[in-house]
Amino acid sequence: MDRRASLNATNKELCASPSSKNAISLLNAVLLDLGDTLVHMSRPWDDVFNDNIESLHDYLKKLGFRLDYQQFAETFIRIFEDAASRADLYKVEIPMADIIAKTLRKSRLEVLGVDLIRNAEIEFFAPEVEAWQLYPDTLETLTTLRDEGFKMGLVSNAKSDWAVRAILEKNDITKYFGSVVTSASLRIRKPRPEIFTRTLSELAVKSSDTVFVGDSLEADICGARRVGMRSIHVLRKPVEAAHQAEPEATVGSLTEAASQITAWKNGSLDQPPTLPRHGPP
Repeated sequence: MDRRASLNATNKELCASPSSKNAISLLNAVLLDLGDTLVHMSRPWDDVFNDNIESLHDYLKKLGFRLDYQQFAETFIRIFEDAASRADLYKVEIPMADIIAKTLRKSRLEVLGVDLIRNAEIEFFAPEVEAWQLYPDTLETLTTLRDEGFKMGLVSNAKSDWAVRAILEKNDITKYFGSVVTSASLRIRKPRPEIFTRTLSELAVKSSDTVFVGDSLEADICGARRVGMRSIHVLRKPVEAAHQAEPEATVGSLTEAASQITAWKNGSLDQPPTLPRHGPP
């Protein structure tokens, strides 16, 4: 068995383990994913990604760097895709700052300190931050959960901690979260347990008293099971194929997720109707 197959088999075995269902009436915290759970991209991803690269290139040109755009873009994409492949295989995060710095080195450009890289990261993500928009039921759901007394944390796989916080600020939802933890800040990705346990620690809550809400079976539902949390899968897009992670509930909207969480808090063991695995209508 090769390395990738071995890692995938281990991940499936861990995801198949039953999650904790103790102390349902003590449920007092909710962790949420960000992209495709609370927010969606208003334009095609490829268009946004190209705008990101152009924004980075324009910033570097303003600083006096002489760069052929086509060559620069090809170098950046090659490094980005390599980082994404390694991140997916080993569940580690390679932050965008590292990718930009490596691209500059490969382009034979002198990197003049961390401030340049930090500002370049901000310029790169500026178009993407603008493209992420709230789902129609996001604000209502977060307000409902807050008013019900739940502690809330955000756990996001992202190559930039700055970008995640900028998306939250732009959409005025930072105030709902007592903890914001990103893969970029820890250099590990969901479903690794450490990223979840960090958030639980910052909120001072137990996994058995917490539910995770997310759109990814592998990253969100599998990760929640590993640390003993209940989970709700929000069907925002087609489900990943052949994954063994099974959520306690599957819903088609955040509104439905909030209703299920409230029911669990009040001691109900009832499950919502199971939606078709291909996604909501």
